Amino acid sequence: MTETSPTGAITVIAVVPTFRPDEALLDGLHALAPQVDSIIVVDDGSPADSHAILEAVEQAGFEVQRSARNAGIAAAINAGIRTALARGADYVLTIDQDTVLPAHYVSDCLTAFTIASPATRLGIVCTDRVNGQPSIPEHYTKEGLGLVREAIQSGFLISAVCLAECGLLDERLFIDCVDTEYCLRIARHGYRIAVGPGTDITHSLGEQAPLRPFGFPVRNRDTGEIETYEYHGPTRRYFITRNNVDLFLRYARVRPRWVISAIKREIGPTFTTIVSGPRRGRQLLATLVGAAHGLVRRRGPLSPSLRWVLSGSRS
Repeated sequence: MTETSPTGAITVIAVVPTFRPDEALLDGLHALAPQVDSIIVVDDGSPADSHAILEAVEQAGFEVQRSARNAGIAAAINAGIRTALARGADYVLTIDQDTVLPAHYVSDCLTAFTIASPATRLGIVCTDRVNGQPSIPEHYTKEGLGLVREAIQSGFLISAVCLAECGLLDERLFIDCVDTEYCLRIARHGYRIAVGPGTDITHSLGEQAPLRPFGFPVRNRDTGEIETYEYHGPTRRYFITRNNVDLFLRYARVRPRWVISAIKREIGPTFTTIVSGPRRGRQLLATLVGAAHGLVRRRGPLSPSLRWVLSGSRS
């Protein structure tokens, strides 16, 4: 994107998966461009009403790869990673279409790779904060880098060496838990994840819905306003449940503590969504079907019939 490489002799290529992007995508790409050597936008089979935005992205000079069908975020990211590696990327940055990076994000993440000793086996550097909320590193290296076990993939700076040894993202999961699975997998290969010192990204974490367990609103004691919670629709609830159960089965023997911790982490949000709604009945159905499909290791996208049952739409 720039005449001279912003990262010196190191090549960093960004991969931006999109699905039904809005006008904010172009602003994000312009902000990202000065930090990397090039950007690959991979559209995951967006419907026709997104074509005008994607054409505007191309006219602005950005590369767009289009998938003929909606194959999931993992498949879209992988397509971009393959292209980036073929072009000699030393590092690949993955960033969602609704994420905004601060001006020096990439250079700060590269600094972490620079100061890490070979013994640290650093594979990924992720953001330290999301919307100002700090991560809580579990350990610190001798160089002072904070290490975490899991992180959201938006803002991942992944080394080409790590990708070559550990492989790409698991496309069978389609969406949700894709980043968790990759974090767990690289750990089995001996790689670690560090937070970029001082980094902070702006990232949409989902829709907020009023907290109304069984129809009764829960109000803030100080303001009197109805409390809210992070809401995902029934189709997302299906994938969240299915893929979590899938990972619990994969890691029950090798990472039992993580499985127990993850189950505890998911119980609260799942229960809240089912009892608070909206669409409580479909939320319950999505959770039950997702759990059953996770147990039998059903993977990939939703069938049109199940999508219609959960969302009322086949698209």
